Amino acid sequence: MTVEAPDYVVSHPDRALGCQEALEPELQRILADANTHGWGTLETISAMEEVLKNLRIAYAEDPDPAEEMDEIDPRPSGDPEPTNDWPGANP
Repeated sequence: MTVEAPDYVVSHPDRALGCQEALEPELQRILADANTHGWGTLETISAMEEVLKNLRIAYAEDPDPAEEMDEIDPRPSGDPEPTNDWPGANP
């Protein structure tokens, strides 16, 4: 998947349109791939809309969930750092 970089600064009035133009070929590719695998065009577009709606809701609740993972060590207290010392880990 390749999405082109923006041509405009954030404050430019055409930036949103530029983003749409950058995303459209990838969305068309996803749509064509779904069609190839038996999904109808309208049901795929409806599914895309629902997925995007859910992503918008999730983003509104937590704009950058990865940021929190950087701040929190997910390992329970006292667990050692993971290692590659199991047999076969190193050739």
